Amino acid sequence: MARLYAQFGAVVFLLVGFGGLLTGDAGTLVHHLPQGNVGPMELHLTYVRDLLDLVIGGVLVYAGFRAPARVAEEVVLTVGVVLLLLALIGFLNPDTDTATRSIAGVHFTEVMNIFDLITGVLGLLCGLGGSVSAPAAGSSA
Repeated sequence: MARLYAQFGAVVFLLVGFGGLLTGDAGTLVHHLPQGNVGPMELHLTYVRDLLDLVIGGVLVYAGFRAPARVAEEVVLTVGVVLLLLALIGFLNPDTDTATRSIAGVHFTEVMNIFDLITGVLGLLCGLGGSVSAPAAGSSA
């Protein structure tokens, strides 16, 4: 299950990372409005967040396509914990509509917090789920 999460997550995080690079940086104001949004959806993406998403995507590419099963599980578990921490920080320190609140160059909008929460919980569950090919406990080999 961890390998499947890593493969799917790699595509999602690479798309979000590259897409964020195309939307601009929330630190840049145009007509007194922050950039880094997709249409009416306030994402307030920054280049720091885009880089973070690309790194997570790259790590998940390794876990999903090259790493041994046990390493893939550990990577997915670690990514899940990191994403849950990002969600927690985001819910404790949410960004404003004018993108005036950030931590280390990352704006924590509600949409991104929910995205981090969902992907983090799924990563945690998939990382803890174990390998599909592992024998059931108590069975003799």
